[in-house]
Amino acid sequence: MKKFRAGYAYYVAQRLGTALLVLLILSVVVFFLVRLIPGDPLAGYYDTHGTPSIEEIARLREQLGLDKAWYTQYFEWLGGILQGDFGASLTKPFSVGYQIGRRLPYSIELALLATIMALIIGIPAGVLAGQRANHLPDIAVRTGVMLAISIPSFLTALAVVLINSRTLKWNLIGAVSSSKGIVDNGIAMLVPALILALPFSGTVVRYLRSGMIEELAKPYRITLAAKGLSDAEIAYGHGLRNAIIPVLTVISVRLATLVGGTVVIENIFSIPGMGKYLIESISSADYPSIQGAILVIASVYLLMSLIVDLLYPFLDPRIKSGVGES
Repeated sequence: MKKFRAGYAYYVAQRLGTALLVLLILSVVVFFLVRLIPGDPLAGYYDTHGTPSIEEIARLREQLGLDKAWYTQYFEWLGGILQGDFGASLTKPFSVGYQIGRRLPYSIELALLATIMALIIGIPAGVLAGQRANHLPDIAVRTGVMLAISIPSFLTALAVVLINSRTLKWNLIGAVSSSKGIVDNGIAMLVPALILALPFSGTVVRYLRSGMIEELAKPYRITLAAKGLSDAEIAYGHGLRNAIIPVLTVISVRLATLVGGTVVIENIFSIPGMGKYLIESISSADYPSIQGAILVIASVYLLMSLIVDLLYPFLDPRIKSGVGES
């Protein structure tokens, strides 16, 4: 046990160091790529503040640090980030940090709700398909998976909004802050989360089905059956534990991707999340907002991957053994 703790501490330090290095490299790449966007970064400012004089433009550039060398701007921006200051938006009356703090909860909630729904749908369906491979239940599940993955989420969203406008006429547009009511907030997020969950659940089913088929073909199944365990007990009590390990990586990646990758859904349902914020910032060439949004989305992505990496040794005995030997 002592050997494992020492090995695990080194494992954690290694993974954490790698994540921080990737984040640092990404910050450099984002900072310089953003400046390749065509147009004047102050154009959005002009639109919201009238047409300033040449002297006012020069003073504004100096105030925002846009007259300095790129590397100087980068280190000043990075220094601010390390102190929790994402800078001032060029087009909005609020700071970038305020905008991110207001919008990020919507995206995280939408991503978490979609993930929970995907697991509720995907895990039982994946286990069933793996248990009854190439039989009617498996064929039915695979047909559903093919439909869920092949139909784009935005098309499903548009169809739902159109049909609802002609039939039930529920209020599906807009988001409600959790501070104004958890129930109303959850109801507003339910439909867009379900639309995002459908293709996600299809991916879970595909990975889990393959893992279950492989696990249930191993000799221990015969031993467990001889001890009197039912097929369901073998599948859920033993096969699922091993088959779910590769799925965890898929879940973490998809969850992290949903935080910033729900641009179209957020726009269709008017949810003020990170995806919508990023598109608005890009369209107005708002450098600080683009940099801050991408960095936060990437940080969430790296954090989810890191958490799964740190959980692997406790879920897979083979990895635990390797960590203990390191």
